Amino acid sequence: MSDAAAVDPLGRDLGRAIRHARTTAGISMRALAVRSGLSQPFLSAVERGLSMPSIATLYRVAEALGVPPSSLLPESAGGEIVVVRAGEGRLVPSSERLGSALGRLVYSDEAQGIEVYEYIAGPDADLDVWYAHDGRKVLHVIEGELIVEFERHTTERLGPGDCVVHDGRIPHRWTVPGPGDTRLFLVVARPPQP
Repeated sequence: MSDAAAVDPLGRDLGRAIRHARTTAGISMRALAVRSGLSQPFLSAVERGLSMPSIATLYRVAEALGVPPSSLLPESAGGEIVVVRAGEGRLVPSSERLGSALGRLVYSDEAQGIEVYEYIAGPDADLDVWYAHDGRKVLHVIEGELIVEFERHTTERLGPGDCVVHDGRIPHRWTVPGPGDTRLFLVVARPPQP
């Protein structure tokens, strides 16, 4: 199979956005690899649309480039009213590790500084990754339970209808205690871009 046949349109657009941000900043791929702690071959595959980075990796690349992660994501259709139907939006793994939880990117708007994700994860989903990034997070549990650990802060156990809002710069990670799946919505909000 040729590279062209293997390229997902969403992955292609994400790769182009990363390449554009990198070249605009005057950063070589090698320098980006060093700054982000990722391998150069992996970054090359991402820029060509052959590999889809996880959410955690996207944040690392954006931080290394000095741009908000939402600036690298394809924007949803513009307009005053945007409807996203069930099942629409691309699935993005929470990390590169095998068995990582998948989040569905429901909506992204760089100008407004908003990203909206839906997660459905079971107790066996790999979520054992610490995250920290700019912006505020709003996490609302729809079904099931979720444990949210914060570095140097209280651990919170959330159930259906519970919501937690926090500064994204506080290192945090999630655990699904089970026995069933947990469904939640996550909104990441940053200051709008001028």
